[in-house]
Amino acid sequence: MDKNIFESNREAWNQALEYHQKARKEQLLEAFKDPNFTVYGGAYYGDILVNKIDSIGLKGKAIAHIQCHNGRELLSIVNSEVKEAIGFDISDIAISDAEEFAKISKKNVKFIRTNILEIDDKYNDYFDFIFISEGALQWFSDLNEYFNVISKLLKKGGCLLISELHPFYYLFENKTGHEKELGDELLSYFEKGPYNYKEGLDYMGGKIYDSKEMFWFMHNMSDIITNIIKNGIEILSFEEYNLVNNDYEDEKINGKLPTGYLMVGVRK
Repeated sequence: MDKNIFESNREAWNQALEYHQKARKEQLLEAFKDPNFTVYGGAYYGDILVNKIDSIGLKGKAIAHIQCHNGRELLSIVNSEVKEAIGFDISDIAISDAEEFAKISKKNVKFIRTNILEIDDKYNDYFDFIFISEGALQWFSDLNEYFNVISKLLKKGGCLLISELHPFYYLFENKTGHEKELGDELLSYFEKGPYNYKEGLDYMGGKIYDSKEMFWFMHNMSDIITNIIKNGIEILSFEEYNLVNNDYEDEKINGKLPTGYLMVGVRK
């Protein structure tokens, strides 16, 4: 994948984090003073995810969050029973914020700024558990390359948990409202892209701004599943959910298609 794309996306995410900071940083700094604080508390899908993590169990494990953003999710699942926790992300500002939150929370979590495809080889066969959360896969054009890295990072028998936006979610990326007959305004499920973001990603504060150029790629479920299997990870479970309830005003869409999924795999 073109390194210029990664660099452009890195700059755009740094820009987005400046808006995220204005919207929620002070709130999170205060919240993480409570060692029991979690960003998943009380939410329908958050409860499902936490229950899934609990069923896997993190006691005594080295865990990683791939594309950890500002660390709020990783810090929310780490407890005293975890052996070691590391978050990786491409954004300089995201990692800086994550380190602040970790210090406030007094949790032993390390954060590393890196392109995911360039994680240091010293972490090969290192992790017992890897977590990938919403909005991660779309930033990579080659999922074989991506999951090859994930497989290398996992120990044999290590567990992979993916909590992702469903490819169907991205069909409605342009948020047209679907005034026309269903299908007229959809992105192609089979056209990889790249696509470009023209507006910023301030999903925390909802501010609209002109973003630095961002590139993302469509991956259908067969792309995702095939490349996971091809890289030596056995899929143990796959569950689809209506992760997003209010994005689509058109009643033809809302609540009738899966917008998120949970997948659990183990490295053979």
